[in-house]
Amino acid sequence: MRKLIFTAILFISMGTMAIAQDANTSKTRKTPEEKAQQLTNTLEKKLTLTADQKSKIYTISLDGMKQMKQNQVKGERPDREVMKAEMEKRDEQISKVLTDDQRKVYQDWKSEKMKSMKNNRKGNHKMNPDKV
Repeated sequence: MRKLIFTAILFISMGTMAIAQDANTSKTRKTPEEKAQQLTNTLEKKLTLTADQKSKIYTISLDGMKQMKQNQVKGERPDREVMKAEMEKRDEQISKVLTDDQRKVYQDWKSEKMKSMKNNRKGNHKMNPDKV
């Protein structure tokens, strides 16, 4: 009788964990338009863009995001070299729209973001002793 109850509890808990895991992994992917808008909004806050700069950066970002999406084959990992080349092209175009001061802030922001991404990818998460 104990084995039966234990087995039932085991199966119920496994089912609950599987459902919870599915809920966490079902991330909704952003459309190229949403990604371009998010990047434009971030840059507007960081760089205090003019309306003309904002519209140009949105157009550049949208074209780049659409191009990256076209290059990606469904079910396969994206080609890193193609992605990197597209990002560099987009960054170069954005830099041309910015003033010298904005360009400096943009470069600093990009390097900070890349450093943050590398730390997250490597799993170098530092535990905050205050939160433990």
